[in-house]
Amino acid sequence: MSWSDLPADLVAAIADRITDHADFACFRSVCPPWRSASAAHAAGRRVPLLLLPAEYQLRVDRHLWSLADDSIAAIPLPAALGFFLFASPRGWALAVDHYFSAALLHPFTGASAALPELPPSFRGDLIVRRDTVWDHSPQHAVMIARRTRKPCSSAAFFCRPGDGSWSPVECAEEIGQVSSIAYCDGAFYLFDGETRRTIGVDCETFAVATVIEPPPVTLIVPDEHLLTWNQPRAESTLVVSSAEDFLVIVRQQPEGSYGGPGEEVSIEAFCWDRRSWAEVGDIGDRAVFVDSFRGFCVEANGVNGVRRNCVYVADASSDGTCTVSVLDLAGLATERLSLGNLGSHRCGRFWQRPSWSMPNLH
Repeated sequence: MSWSDLPADLVAAIADRITDHADFACFRSVCPPWRSASAAHAAGRRVPLLLLPAEYQLRVDRHLWSLADDSIAAIPLPAALGFFLFASPRGWALAVDHYFSAALLHPFTGASAALPELPPSFRGDLIVRRDTVWDHSPQHAVMIARRTRKPCSSAAFFCRPGDGSWSPVECAEEIGQVSSIAYCDGAFYLFDGETRRTIGVDCETFAVATVIEPPPVTLIVPDEHLLTWNQPRAESTLVVSSAEDFLVIVRQQPEGSYGGPGEEVSIEAFCWDRRSWAEVGDIGDRAVFVDSFRGFCVEANGVNGVRRNCVYVADASSDGTCTVSVLDLAGLATERLSLGNLGSHRCGRFWQRPSWSMPNLH
């Protein structure tokens, strides 16, 4: 009997015992029968992992937390690819060190690819590098931006494979600041979280291809007598679900609220149909995963434990802990997940933030 002729139930039993994501991806690549027999196991693992910051400021150790079972696993991170790591929904992460060097890193395999040294505008203090946003097109380029309200001649930079330096994307007139970057179907979408304006940049020419005006958000009117720190807050996230489906999720806390469990949160979701924005109250059998850098959709398939029509928000507290809250778009209820391993893990305060990563099982 050849390996490809093994009984499907035996192949499934083997797949059930493989815990490492990279090993599981290799297992599914052996032959079509093995891939078919392990399909249910792959669906169950289509759950984002949370890339956790380092425990101390100068350390490069990193861990991934699993939403599925509250487990924490170490990343095979080369020591030379230090300090800042920013995850993405396509598996790769952006690594930046103290000396402005950058690289792409695959946290599940340890593979890496060098990038040019960061542009001069990124060479400030640690806060500048901490607030870097990015995304990449596997065939075209990597794009980065820094979140700043200061006037600048370029809002973002890109580099193609083999480039020795970053080139500016001239889009300052179309967008004030870039709070997130999302790649989809041949274009990078740059989102301004304050104005909620989006521009699309072509991956081939890096020229502005489209400008999407903000959705009609209903903002909470602040009380002019309240102190600045006590004013209501609004956080907006662009979610590129597919080539034909954009979402903007707006979360607002009234004055005096810190967004904790049980506190009132106003949530609005808007869908773009390539012509106009429309408010939606149900995103179907999907969930949105949001961190400080981006948002993306995940299918709630009934076996991966992801809740449908919900927004999972990852954040870092001032005491060095990472938290995950679930916002129900239907009931507008907020629940902070009570998970032992995540709650007991300590990270460096203020210096870095957690970010969602999606394991590539293909």
